Amino acid sequence: MRRSGLVLLAAVVLILALVGVLNIRSDVTNSAPNPSAAGPTAQSSALYCTGLTNARGGLRGVVTFVNTTRATRHVVVHAVATGASSAVATAITLGPYARDSVSPTNLLVGQTYALSAQVDGGGVSAEQVVTRHGTQAPCSNEGVTSWYGSGFDTTVGSAAILSVYNPTATAAVFNVTTFTNSGYLAPAPLQGVSVGPHAELTLNLDDEIVATSNVGVQVTVLRGSLVIVGDQISGTTSSMNYGTTLLASTGTLALVTTANMAVAQVRISNPGPAAAVVKLKVKVGKFNVAPQSKTVAPYHSAVITITPNTAIPAAGEASLVMSSTQAVDVTLATGTQDGLTFSPLDSPESRVVLADVTGAGYGEATLTNAAIATTDVKWTLIHHGAVVSTGSTTLGAGGTISLGQLLGGRDKLQGATLVLSSATPALVVDAILNTTPGGVTLAAALDGG
Repeated sequence: MRRSGLVLLAAVVLILALVGVLNIRSDVTNSAPNPSAAGPTAQSSALYCTGLTNARGGLRGVVTFVNTTRATRHVVVHAVATGASSAVATAITLGPYARDSVSPTNLLVGQTYALSAQVDGGGVSAEQVVTRHGTQAPCSNEGVTSWYGSGFDTTVGSAAILSVYNPTATAAVFNVTTFTNSGYLAPAPLQGVSVGPHAELTLNLDDEIVATSNVGVQVTVLRGSLVIVGDQISGTTSSMNYGTTLLASTGTLALVTTANMAVAQVRISNPGPAAAVVKLKVKVGKFNVAPQSKTVAPYHSAVITITPNTAIPAAGEASLVMSSTQAVDVTLATGTQDGLTFSPLDSPESRVVLADVTGAGYGEATLTNAAIATTDVKWTLIHHGAVVSTGSTTLGAGGTISLGQLLGGRDKLQGATLVLSSATPALVVDAILNTTPGGVTLAAALDGG
């Protein structure tokens, strides 16, 4: 015990020393860290999480760290919060293929929380989970200099809040612009906003964009880099919209509910100077469904309703293939008349982790090859701290496969971690939680770590 404690203490000191050296040597810039430095073989890595709140804020939850490697990893966690007077540090050890969770509200008293985690190696991912609703958001391994989020709702009974964390040792400055069905807005209070080093800041969109049901957001970082999540309270539910750094002209949403009593909408934000014609090819069961389309004016937002829609039958989960004449930001809003959750369109990755950190399993989970060529995919299934199976499959361009079919049963995903990899960024994983009506809450896949 004494020797393991000394080893952990030495690892903590080494990580903190490395972080200090990097902060001293770095120039003030708005260039984000180089993502190529991440991966399972990295000598060190970092994870940043923001958006969880205290119980009053409606998004109380935990951050779960997942080790996808056979090596032990030591993690140093620093927690900050709005309304807190100081940061709090703690350390955890992740054995091979192990998990551990941190509850920010157990570390310090505050309102909205951010965590910074330094890891003595790669291959560790992290996920935030809202305890009450099961809604999820992946933690990031880097700050960004440009961020988009769409679909936010500021109508009565809802609240949209930007949770902004500065992971660097210097102050950051940013602008926020918004896009609605009425056009472009850049409210003065949202321009030139400053957030201090290693500090957490929240901006309530409701204060500037009043009673609007579909708000697109663009955050432009003028100095430094930031980690951003949109906290959305919608009726009786809440979710974390983790947004995107990349606009898209193509994409796939493989699991969109068409269940009776459910709501499913594709919310689109067009932050560009040209009109975007957005088309959705809809596949549901054996039905032939006419494509759904919408023209989104420059600097505007729009909605395409999937459920309820008399042109689309209630027949399980629909697969949507999106194409647009201009790059846009797309978010899927799903739920019931009592409230919606918001899930951004994910960009293809070369390494994706799907971790059932709640142990509740999935209603369905799929893997899509977003590339224009056939892609070979390798997978590793981890359960109870050990690799239980490995394999590979080949997916044609644009092809989608059920992960339950791939693994020999969807129940094998319950409580497990699935790591998928390909030679190029081609993989998109979609998963839905077990809910009634079916498919109204999506699970978030994680970065490869």
